[in-house]
This record gives sequence, structure tokens and C-alpha cells, in this order.
Amino acid sequence: MGKNNLFNALLNWFPKSDAFFLARILDNHLHKETICYHEIEAAERQKKDLILMAFEERIMIPVKSRGSSAWEDRILDFANEGRYFIPPVVKAIVNTIYDIGKPSCDTAVRTTLTNVNQEDIGGFIQLLQTIMKHAGNYTFETGLLKIFFNEISMDSDLHDVIDIFVFFGIMSPCVQRSLMTGLSWYEINSTLYWDKAFLL
Repeated sequence: MGKNNLFNALLNWFPKSDAFFLARILDNHLHKETICYHEIEAAERQKKDLILMAFEERIMIPVKSRGSSAWEDRILDFANEGRYFIPPVVKAIVNTIYDIGKPSCDTAVRTTLTNVNQEDIGGFIQLLQTIMKHAGNYTFETGLLKIFFNEISMDSDLHDVIDIFVFFGIMSPCVQRSLMTGLSWYEINSTLYWDKAFLL
């Protein structure tokens, strides 16, 4: 039942053939820490296109990097031993689809933030929902985040909050844009936007 749920849910965002192969990749590798290129079952050309799409959607992130942890600095590695990982929040979103047939970002974020004090999780979720509503093309400048953070009155330090969001794959720094503008920019994992109810 869970596998059918995932395929059917992915049809809301991807063409049928892409949804089928993405569902198979996730079904086969969701429990793994990293996925080896040669472990992904698909024809060579199709495999590269799928990995590229999964990376652009932030479903799978290459391990290889130009030097920073930012998603935009990751390098697609099509060598047999090239490695990829699924961010923790994406794994949690997929698990909610297995369970209930659709993504629940509230459930996924609560599940992902297991090491955060229970009383603080509501603040994390409120902050994430608010910044997602105001992010353009999944990106935002941290000055905007600071405004929303101050309005929520969380006990945590803003830098610690950002570090936690980054660690669990909820967001990532935009290094190049930050260097060009002199401001600090981040992008939000686009899979979080699958749950439209999360933004109501």
C-alpha cells in the first residue's frame, strides 16, 4: 500500500514515467545513508536525467562538493561509485506519504527535529511556515527571517535555528548569491512545498 501511495502522490508533481522511477529509487534506497550511482536501476541516459531532476528538486543531493555544504556547490557524479544522499526531512516527507497517501510537512518536520526540545518545535514550524510563504522561488534573505523570528519570540538563538534547519536538509545557504549581493541568502527544500495545507 505504501509504495502505491508514493507513486500516486508523485504524480501530482512529476510525469508518470518520472514518478515511477523516482518512487522506485525512494522505495529501494530511503533507508540508506548514501546511494551509489551504480545501485540505481535505470538505463544510463535515463538514470542521469533522473538524478539531475532529483537533485534540482532537492530529493537527492550529491555527496561530492566544491568545498562547502551548500546544495548549489554539490557536484553531480555519474561515476559508478558516485554517491548521493536523501536529506532527513525528505525521508520524513516520503514516510508520511507511505503512511497517509499524501505529504504532511508538519508531521515530517516534527519527526525530523527529534533532537529539538519539544516546547520549541512549534516555534520552528511557525517560523518555517512563515518564511516559506514569503520566499520567492524557494529563496529568502536572512534579514527577512530575523524579522519573523523576533515576532515569534523563540527561546533559541537564530543562528542555532538556521544550523538545525540546514543540518536536517530543510534549507541550505545560497553561497554564490550571498557573495554577489553581500547579503545572506538561503533556499528552502522544494519538497516542503508539496504539502499545500502547510502554507494555509
